[in-house]
Amino acid sequence: MDVQLDLQRRTTVGSSLSPTFMDYRIFVLNGRIYLHANGETVHVTQLSLSMSGSDDLKRTRYCDSIYIIGEDVPDGDMEKPCRMKSLYGGDKLEVAIGSQFRTIWSGGAYGKNYALFSIPNRTHPNAPDSIYAEIDIFPHHVHQILPDEHNMISRHQVFERVWKPGTRKRRNFPIDIVNEREMKTVGNVTENREDIPLPSFFNIDAHQDWFPGSDAPFKEKPHGGACCVSFSKDELNLGGTRQNHDESNLLVGIGHTKVTWKPWYGKDNVPQEQKDRVPHTHYVTLFYAFDPYPPFEIRARSGYFCLGHVPMIGDKFSSTEGGKFNPHSILTHNRNLTQNFENFDCPQMSFVNSFIEKADDSSKTAIGYGLNDCT
Repeated sequence: MDVQLDLQRRTTVGSSLSPTFMDYRIFVLNGRIYLHANGETVHVTQLSLSMSGSDDLKRTRYCDSIYIIGEDVPDGDMEKPCRMKSLYGGDKLEVAIGSQFRTIWSGGAYGKNYALFSIPNRTHPNAPDSIYAEIDIFPHHVHQILPDEHNMISRHQVFERVWKPGTRKRRNFPIDIVNEREMKTVGNVTENREDIPLPSFFNIDAHQDWFPGSDAPFKEKPHGGACCVSFSKDELNLGGTRQNHDESNLLVGIGHTKVTWKPWYGKDNVPQEQKDRVPHTHYVTLFYAFDPYPPFEIRARSGYFCLGHVPMIGDKFSSTEGGKFNPHSILTHNRNLTQNFENFDCPQMSFVNSFIEKADDSSKTAIGYGLNDCT
């Protein structure tokens, strides 16, 4: 994170290495832009974008005049907007944060990758949309949030939430200035009441001869991902899955899961043939669909699949996709997915950052994703 937010990863007095922000994503909710980042849990703030030299920002201070390493933030400055110093494109675009980040504590101290989405207010149709954070996919945990409001909790309360038994009871992290700003929520976390439906298809990860019983390689609890695009039931072609009788549309998101960690993988006494039979640290992707109202019951899910590499013809990039290719994309082709000694054209890591309707054609969607932590 930039210096001006005082959240750099560094060792602090009386503590260990400080947590840092990562996995940034942007959501547009009720016409406003919000920046989402993973820290120890999930943090969100509102952004504003302006052309460089805009009168709206000329009188706004730069953030590094407020957040100075090693110094307390003055009272009241946490709520003031401030300008970021752009690393790229600063001659054309200026970015400001509306206030310091607020923290979503709904998923506890280990929450990450929450998808944020909004739905129309069912009781007040003319009111702004209600905004929700998707905490977990299976089971489907969702919490209504108020992203521009917060309650203050104490540093001691933060410590009690993040302390891990067996570790020393000391903490002095710069990120706690954000952790103390607990985002306001409405009601309790909702949870689906019905069983999660079976996948609409199975892939080779479910092959009984390859991975019998509990040997299935991938975790059953996926993370977000990106959400949501509205589809009709006809568009989804639900077939024999449970039907939703109250609404004509379902919300669809994309999640990912990864290989279940195997503690024996790094041990020398385990035969290499046994290690080569199963994936090591790979990701796979899935679609899921749910009701567009609480408790957001999951109605359908796909099997696992992988999002591919940049298309190539031989050793040349394919021109059929359009756009400009990054010549370094070839570096994402190492460590492809291997299962039961079969090699598949799947990247080691894939993470969906965006899933939206195509701007000029609502019958199509656009998926933005990164490979091996490269967007």
